[in-house]
Amino acid sequence: MSKVIEEFTAQRITYETSLPVAVVTARLDEALSKGKVDPTWWKALAKASSREEVEEEMHKVNGGKDFTLFSALPHHVWLNGWYGRDDTPETHLYTFGNPLIAQTMLQHDLRAGFHVPPRLLVLQKADHDGTRVVYILPSSLIAASVGGRVNEELKKAAEVLDEKLEKLVQLAISSD
Repeated sequence: MSKVIEEFTAQRITYETSLPVAVVTARLDEALSKGKVDPTWWKALAKASSREEVEEEMHKVNGGKDFTLFSALPHHVWLNGWYGRDDTPETHLYTFGNPLIAQTMLQHDLRAGFHVPPRLLVLQKADHDGTRVVYILPSSLIAASVGGRVNEELKKAAEVLDEKLEKLVQLAISSD
């Protein structure tokens, strides 16, 4: 048995907007088709036996969008109960992805699956005057140096995910 510990540096990105958290989460919910996707879609995907079937199932699920919502966890709800209060700033953790995007990275290194699907944290500012959107830049996790070397093909694929994630965030926080 052996154990290897590798240190690496990731990049956390934080956007601040004056938009209320309800507006930001509503935009994300719409973009990620929250409540519109059959929660058992993974079962159909698991039965696929070809690339074409996987693509067909994903198109049924996301209608051609970049991402599909996997889960949305409102941390503030349970934190209010834990602390016996009702004023915890809203805190929503979104997990979302797309197997068609994930495979572009997983084909280069299955360890990329540790960081796919990506997550996004939406935080109501403590003064309730706006919202923060926080995420870890996917390529800084997925294409981190291993043994002093970076897999350039993996990095390119992860940077495509970076761009798609940035587009989603801009959609959620734009002032119109």
